[in-house]
Amino acid sequence: MGIKKRILGFYNIVIERIKQLIGKKRLVKLSSLLTLRRIIEIAYMVILLILFAGIINALLELETVRQYFSDLSIIRSFRIQSFMDTFLNFLVVSVGTLGIYLMYLGGRKTSTKAPSLYVISGLTVLIMSALIFWFILSYKRV
Repeated sequence: MGIKKRILGFYNIVIERIKQLIGKKRLVKLSSLLTLRRIIEIAYMVILLILFAGIINALLELETVRQYFSDLSIIRSFRIQSFMDTFLNFLVVSVGTLGIYLMYLGGRKTSTKAPSLYVISGLTVLIMSALIFWFILSYKRV
């Protein structure tokens, strides 16, 4: 029982110091963001993005990449995908999703300046993501 009391005491001290540093309202906002439902939604999105990036193909081609292409980070073939290709695809898909989400936020806002800023920044991020993806595809084309 002594260990449990010490851990709870330490937890209460940390929470009180956080309340003093950032204020109670911000702490309530932060705790409302990290609910179990929100954590499950974030994990679901990350798993989907990893699958969209092609992790299954990279795992299936692992031996081929190690045997023949050990010194290359990006393999110039559409048949084989390395983990670097998967990471870059994950990055591009994540950035593109962020751009679409920013445009979605622009449609939800009601003020006059905010929607245009969200839509323009979302469109810019989406175009940058598409250009990076196009560059990767043109590099892989032999």
